[in-house]
Amino acid sequence: MGEDKNMHKLRKLNDNNNAVVGIIVAFLITGLIVIVLSVVQTVYVPKWMEQNEADHMETVADQFSQLKFAIDTQSALKSSDTPISTSITLGNKEMPYLMSARSYGSLEIKSDECIITITNATKMESYNVGIIKYCSVNTYFLNQDYIYENGAVILCQDDGNTMQIKPSFSADKQEETTISFTITNIKSVGGKESINGYGTYPIQTEYPRNDNYQENEYDDVESLRIDTNYQNAWECYINKELINSGLDPDTHYTINSDTDGISVVFLDTTNINLKLFDIYAQISPGWIENERGGY
Repeated sequence: MGEDKNMHKLRKLNDNNNAVVGIIVAFLITGLIVIVLSVVQTVYVPKWMEQNEADHMETVADQFSQLKFAIDTQSALKSSDTPISTSITLGNKEMPYLMSARSYGSLEIKSDECIITITNATKMESYNVGIIKYCSVNTYFLNQDYIYENGAVILCQDDGNTMQIKPSFSADKQEETTISFTITNIKSVGGKESINGYGTYPIQTEYPRNDNYQENEYDDVESLRIDTNYQNAWECYINKELINSGLDPDTHYTINSDTDGISVVFLDTTNINLKLFDIYAQISPGWIENERGGY
């Protein structure tokens, strides 16, 4: 009988020990899972999301290049029968099953954001130009803006701005300097000028039925001024183009920037051939026409 009682106590002790070991193992596994999830959440998720947002910025850059191509095509054809729709992705969704933040963005058509002014001995003429602007609201990657302005695509971020895709601007240095500059003026249609979020939205662009194309010749130009928020991009680009055409800074021209834009002052005989296109644009589906079928 005594031996049976001892064996019973021994089995009970072993069962208790096994239960304790099982509980400890469960706690250890749970702790390990928590540690792994914490490492993933604090170390890898930010890296993954930063890369996702960087990839998204590259996508927006590609989409703006497609937008410029569409507008350039419409300007070249000068036909109102070829509306083109391109898309801009505003942001990314968060990662499933893990804590992360969405990236957002805004897209806007802004009228009269840029002013081109040409001055010679007899007159001064100005042209107000609209732009298309995308602004990111990133959580992990640095914020970037993409802007379609005067036929150029500009990248802007905290440390400055630069020309991503050049406009139609060229200079030819012969006995006289001739500059050719094509301006694309973006005009909104139907009041749909902005949108915010993280989805993908179309921009529909079209050459106007009431053709407002202008081509003006300016002789003996004294100065060319561009009032813009992206002074560095325009100053660097125009300066490079003038130098590549054979003009010397401080001999043939000077170029300066200020808080409102840039000014190019010509020191010898310079003529400018200016072309101006209007392009109508609307964000989101549903092209709006007036009662006469025009824009």
